[in-house]
Amino acid sequence: MPRPERAAPRRLASVVLATALALALGLSPEASRPALAASDPLRTQADATYTLDPGAGRVHVAIAIKETDLKPNSSTSIYYYTAFRFVLQEEATSVRVSGGSAYRITTKKRDGYIEATVQIGKALFYKQTTSFTIRYELPGGKPRSASPTRVGAAFSTFGVWAFGDKGYSTVEVRTPAGFDTRVSGDSMQATTSATTGVILRAKPADPSTFFAIVTAENSDAYAETRLSLEGDVEIVVQSWPEDGKWKDAVTGALRDTMPALRDLIGLDWPVEHDLDVRERYTPDLEGYAGFFLTKEQRIEVSEDLDPVVIVHEASHAWFNDSLFLERWIYEGLAEEYAWRALSAVGGEDGDAAELPKLDDPGFADLATWTHPGVIRDQETDDSERYGYQAAFWVIHQVTESAGVDVMRDAFSNAEANLTAYPGAGDPETVLAGDGWRRLLDLTEPLDKPDPAAVDEAFRDFVLGFGDEATLDARDVARDAYRVLLQSASGWLPPWYVRKPMGDWSFKDATKAMTEATAVLDLRDRVATEAKALGLEPTNALQEAYEGAKDGLADAATLAQAQLDALAAIRDAKGKVEATPDFVAQVGLLGELPLVPYNAARDAFQMGSMDESIRQASTASSIITGAPAAGQQRLIIAAVSAGSVVLLLLLLVVLLRRRSRRGRAVALTTASAAGLATAPATLAADPPTDQDEGGHARGDTPADP
Repeated sequence: MPRPERAAPRRLASVVLATALALALGLSPEASRPALAASDPLRTQADATYTLDPGAGRVHVAIAIKETDLKPNSSTSIYYYTAFRFVLQEEATSVRVSGGSAYRITTKKRDGYIEATVQIGKALFYKQTTSFTIRYELPGGKPRSASPTRVGAAFSTFGVWAFGDKGYSTVEVRTPAGFDTRVSGDSMQATTSATTGVILRAKPADPSTFFAIVTAENSDAYAETRLSLEGDVEIVVQSWPEDGKWKDAVTGALRDTMPALRDLIGLDWPVEHDLDVRERYTPDLEGYAGFFLTKEQRIEVSEDLDPVVIVHEASHAWFNDSLFLERWIYEGLAEEYAWRALSAVGGEDGDAAELPKLDDPGFADLATWTHPGVIRDQETDDSERYGYQAAFWVIHQVTESAGVDVMRDAFSNAEANLTAYPGAGDPETVLAGDGWRRLLDLTEPLDKPDPAAVDEAFRDFVLGFGDEATLDARDVARDAYRVLLQSASGWLPPWYVRKPMGDWSFKDATKAMTEATAVLDLRDRVATEAKALGLEPTNALQEAYEGAKDGLADAATLAQAQLDALAAIRDAKGKVEATPDFVAQVGLLGELPLVPYNAARDAFQMGSMDESIRQASTASSIITGAPAAGQQRLIIAAVSAGSVVLLLLLLVVLLRRRSRRGRAVALTTASAAGLATAPATLAADPPTDQDEGGHARGDTPADP
């Protein structure tokens, strides 16, 4: 039987594979000095033929036997046989023998087999050979009966034994046309014919240990019942035509629980075509109660009427290694959600999760729990039983701690491969292939401590060597992450921090969180200083912080630029708002420092730090340069005023000089006029009214 991609029993069904032992024991009647044949006195050639007859509900078995006496007589004894014993399958019926009128066969029930004795009616002596055929039927057992044989129109399975001595044994199995036939156990060569069906043949090296299980299936003969459920769920239940109880149990369980199961899981129905649910015989399932065959998208469920197994297998449509890689996770989820779905509809939900024992004989870390293929020994059975119990327990702790709503989100994010550490934008995608680490990250809260019950369950039942140290490092890193979230006051960590957290690279994550904390400290300084100035920063720093992918240098540089701009504005504000002295006022005449100051504030709130610093510096420069400018202006003004006074004085002097020169010219002119009209005479006494030694008016000058 092909190894299943999924094996998911709730109750495991162990199979004990019996081996056939063909015995031929010599019996001798009372005779003259009779003797039993010694060691290897008899050669048994046996050619067994098994013919599957679904219409009759049985397998016809015929064993053609040829017995040859190889024990020579001695001088005192004659060796011979009159009867032979064989071991047949326990369920054999209608046992008979043919070969001669004297041949008779008797049977006795033994523990696990039937002992058949063939009496040939006359003695078989040395080198003599006798031939006969043993025939019997292997009837198909009823569903859920103890019989290992099932024979039906759609499905048949039976065990095949070999008989005879080494080198003298053949086995042939014939199945009808229309049946797909496969063999598990010892191998057999197949020949297929469209008209006669399949013929399997083997020539066992050791007939006493040969054992094969033949399974024949006619897919067209299954009784089909279609279920069309909400959410485009199309299920076809394929039952044996003779087993109406199984059909009713499976269709009822699926019809009742599938809506609840879909709601609990929260994912869309993942099967693109009809989901076939096919009835199987438990031993044919390699010791399990059911399989979900991922590639074929088909469920094979034991004939046993266990609703938990039915719903468990149906949940594997979602819970398989395409969602979570590790076997214990998807098996634990299937068990947990089968229990929850059946509980939700009031069905028979089986037992709740139970705490496993650490000294259980099957104990092993769940992280190392893999599919064994088949269950054929006690050790494997112990391991499987423990694995399912432990997986159920751990997943139950996870689900109880997280809650069904969080689990829905976890399944959605796992399916879409989205990060478990979301940021400000759309969640980033991560590599596919989720294991127990992703399960923890997706289901545990980021804003409060990780649940202690889950931590304990993982440490006790999941983690392997070295994993606990990794979990310790995670605990420390997640505590630091929560502190970062709290101190960020609504700012979400950048991918630069979140990616190493999701990758479980906690050393890198811790370094990144240290850098992030430094940026947040700068942010807080910016906020404080901006508030003091009545300003509000833009979202640029938050965007740079939350959008950082490879580092936080750009965000830190921006924060420092904001601080520099605020310092420049603060400096300009102090200068602009200060009362200037007289000289500074003179220097500020015609200047408007408030214009660049206000421009600096506007530039800051628009996110242009360079422009803000430039404008603030301009405003500060105007104020700072005002005293020097005023002094210069005053000097210029003083110089200008002195020049005006000097010019006025010079003008007065010039005007006076011009006035005197005019009077002198007038006198000279007058004197010249007098000389021309009368002779001059020298006065006896000088006149009393003189003008700087001039002659008195009207007097005639004296003669010289």
